[in-house]
Amino acid sequence: MTPAPAPTRRARNPRGAGAALGLQIVAAALDTVDDAGVPALTLRGLARSIGVSAPAIYAHFADIDAILLAVAERAFADLANNLTDAAAAAPQTSARLRATCRAYLDYAERHPGRYQAMFGGQWDATSAVARSAVERHAVEDLGSDVIAVFADAVRAGRSDPDRDDASVTTAVTTWVLLHGYAHQRLVARAFPWPPGMTEHVLDTVVTAASG
Repeated sequence: MTPAPAPTRRARNPRGAGAALGLQIVAAALDTVDDAGVPALTLRGLARSIGVSAPAIYAHFADIDAILLAVAERAFADLANNLTDAAAAAPQTSARLRATCRAYLDYAERHPGRYQAMFGGQWDATSAVARSAVERHAVEDLGSDVIAVFADAVRAGRSDPDRDDASVTTAVTTWVLLHGYAHQRLVARAFPWPPGMTEHVLDTVVTAASG
């Protein structure tokens, strides 16, 4: 009688491989959102795209909301880095705010899928918090680095740069105005935007913020 073979044990992941898979999941999710928007994002599709089983994803993220939060965090960090680079390359005047605003509009145009996920309501973060799928503080922190870059740019062009409260309020107002234009460009592509519309928007926003 031939003895039964000893059961084989599943090999442990190399040290750091688990963390690497988590990053790979987020990167694949970001690619999906960029290409097809939030509705195309599924756990099964993610698992297939990176060549793992769905349970392997659950080891890192409890559900799709947790993945979308990670996607939003990555996207906001990327946007903040883009704005920081644009601001750093501009002089310490109102030109810094204009460069920051232009970089924001350019980012929205280059990444329409993730922009809609970040700002366009394709992911209902408020509902996710209500279901306890994600932590409230994590959602409330989204975009804080972006507003901080705008506030710094506002202070660079103002005669009263020490008024942090006014700079933050103006930064948020600036973002709201830019977002309105950026969003409409994405959802109303057939609209006959007047020539020079982007420059006019930048002129208006920067003048209002620098007053």
